[in-house]
Amino acid sequence: MKKERCIALYSGGLDSILAIKIIQSQAIDVIPLYFATPFFGFKALRNPEDFKMIHCHEYGICPHVIDYTDDFINTLINPAHGFGKYMNPCIDCRIGMLKRARELLEVFNASFIVTGEVLGQRPMSQRRDAMDIIEKASGLRDILLRPLCAKRMRATRGEHLGIVDREKLLDITGRGRKAQIYLAELFGIKAAHIPASGGGCMLTNKQIAIKVKGTINRFMSQAPTRYDIMLDVVGRKFILDDSTVFVVARNEQENEVLADMKYPGNVFIKIAGIPGPLCVLRGEANQANLEIASGICLRYGKGKGTKGLNALWGADPHQMREVINARVIPDEYCRRLQIDFDVPD
Repeated sequence: MKKERCIALYSGGLDSILAIKIIQSQAIDVIPLYFATPFFGFKALRNPEDFKMIHCHEYGICPHVIDYTDDFINTLINPAHGFGKYMNPCIDCRIGMLKRARELLEVFNASFIVTGEVLGQRPMSQRRDAMDIIEKASGLRDILLRPLCAKRMRATRGEHLGIVDREKLLDITGRGRKAQIYLAELFGIKAAHIPASGGGCMLTNKQIAIKVKGTINRFMSQAPTRYDIMLDVVGRKFILDDSTVFVVARNEQENEVLADMKYPGNVFIKIAGIPGPLCVLRGEANQANLEIASGICLRYGKGKGTKGLNALWGADPHQMREVINARVIPDEYCRRLQIDFDVPD
């Protein structure tokens, strides 16, 4: 007898873990899909195999990591259902991911889709009206199951057909986590492995939203590339001219993130012989911009205010052979170049 199979949208959060566990407990095979972009799932995007291994070990869930960056950039340009508080297009993002999942139903020989959504938990995408819009617009009427709040929603086809036992589904609502924590214990998830609440999409962060809005405005009629957008999630950002940006790492961790960004068009800069940030210039790497960039790089390292130092630059952060003098530039000049766009409060 063929075992029933479904696809689950997996975020790595507690709700999506529990949704999968609930369905697996009914002897249904679950295929977890983890959609990753620079704004959510950045670690998975950078190292999908490590991410998969950790989640296999801690939760017994081995997700397929899907690079959703290009789709998400297109959503950011003009989301049909608008933004949340800042630049988070939650409803359109959800619809887009579910459409991609729907396209994979036949590939995985699956008959329905599961999410970890909880009615009333998120103000934009988990209101009842928004959840109905998402279900309809994604083309998943009757085959989108939300196990954690299913008893407060209309029954799906799988429940009507007896594939899923509706009595074993839940009726959780709101933003509390007490019921989820209790359920996690029942499923044997160690307390140390229960994901913390919060996190989520970086576009709910005002400073990230400011940078992203600036990038979209700079490109105007065309979409920015993934390489442009990735520079909005890390470091301090400066605008050198209409086509050139400069990003400065704030700590060693960000140095490591930037070092991985060996993408076409990126130029790395670092002060020679002095501890300090790794930086990326993207755009016009002309003499004027390189001089300004090296001065900004000097400003944020251990050599701040020191005259006579040089900066190394090149396309590979581990093999920078070009040299330019890093002149001392005033703090006020640096501040004037930092990105500053208004976003709604």
